[in-house]
Amino acid sequence: MYFRDHITKKLENLEAKLKHIEFHTTRGNKDEIIKTKTQCEDLVEEIKAAIQREPMTSNEQNRY
Repeated sequence: MYFRDHITKKLENLEAKLKHIEFHTTRGNKDEIIKTKTQCEDLVEEIKAAIQREPMTSNEQNRY
């Protein structure tokens, strides 16, 4: 994978957002929880797209 660092940073960002959700869950701030959940979903989509952009190895190409 060429964008390994980019994907790693996105995953770290996702981890931070999940900690944010945990913090606001204990405080009961529903609007902030929903906002952060949406951001996490967006980050997951970005990560999936980044993985799809990566060139396939010969092993991945020959799998099908």
